[in-house]
Amino acid sequence: MLLSVVRRIELIQQYIACVARWTAYISAIGIFFIVLLLVGSSLKRYLFQQPIHVTEELGGLLFLATTFLGLTYGFVKNRHVRLEVFWRKIPSPWNNISEAIGYVLCIGGLTILIRETWALTVFSYDIQGKSVMTELILWPWRLIIPVILTFLGLAIFVRLLQILLQLFVDKSAGEDS
Repeated sequence: MLLSVVRRIELIQQYIACVARWTAYISAIGIFFIVLLLVGSSLKRYLFQQPIHVTEELGGLLFLATTFLGLTYGFVKNRHVRLEVFWRKIPSPWNNISEAIGYVLCIGGLTILIRETWALTVFSYDIQGKSVMTELILWPWRLIIPVILTFLGLAIFVRLLQILLQLFVDKSAGEDS
């Protein structure tokens, strides 16, 4: 029973890693377009005295998209921000417990962020909000944030389950001996 749960969690983690890898690829393509847009706009401005007017708005939206699209991949690959100095000082048995507490707090924070960014996305859709200069519709760009944060929350929750399962297996193995 416990082995099948562990196997299912591993399969879900593999799925999350695959999707996260593809969102990171999309993020990399977005970075390429940001560079292309900035170089093209600079060349057009200095060579032809005609800047590309969409540069600032589209560059900002692409930056937002690339930042959020790469979040889950960073987490999946354990390349996320954490306090390594303190982490190394925690005694071994408490590492998993403190990590689990951190993930629970993180899920709580993400829940608030998802709720608020979703509300802003729905509001933007309702009023059909557009950017100032180029009148780009903003709600699809805003939708990226709650969707990716939800996916990140799922990745964190699955890792939390894995840690709790590991704590449970370690504890039950100690009781059997």
